[in-house]
Amino acid sequence: MAIDSGLIVDCADLQAVGGIKQIVISDIANVSAILPATSNNHTITSLVSSAWARFEFKDQTAALAINATKENGTTSYECGLSFHVPNIDAARMTALTTLSTGCPVAVVQMNSGKMLVVGFTYLYQNTAAGATFWKRNQTTANLTAMEGGTGAAYQDENGITVTLTAVQYELPYEYSGAITVAADGLSATLI
Repeated sequence: MAIDSGLIVDCADLQAVGGIKQIVISDIANVSAILPATSNNHTITSLVSSAWARFEFKDQTAALAINATKENGTTSYECGLSFHVPNIDAARMTALTTLSTGCPVAVVQMNSGKMLVVGFTYLYQNTAAGATFWKRNQTTANLTAMEGGTGAAYQDENGITVTLTAVQYELPYEYSGAITVAADGLSATLI
């Protein structure tokens, strides 16, 4: 790719809010379609899965950190997604345990309204998989840490901070569809 066009930052960009509004996660095995089928303008228009789990968190604790490194001519992007789940109980522990297995891919909606896909890249995809090239994608996220506890004093907060990390070979793609949250708030549909 030639460097022949740059980017513009205007006043609205300088006023943009930070932080994450919501996170939905699915296992890559549940994904039945990704459009476009090849990299196109760094946007994914459709990401169809039979199940998207919605993970709520304490406000202003979720963050996505992206770190790029280049070794032997290849650039990789480590995307770390972390969020804090307050008030430990059995239901929350069960939901968090599901993140320790499988191959998660996440859609992160920022407070600005923009959405990013973490745990998927077109580059170095498994082309032998044909029409379902993403099924054996090795850039999915992994549960890399859960830290937390009950605290010692009454005013201490109990909870767990979850960190998912994906090493991918492109910056996260923007998802241009929409997230429709189910009535119970526990799941969502991407359209």
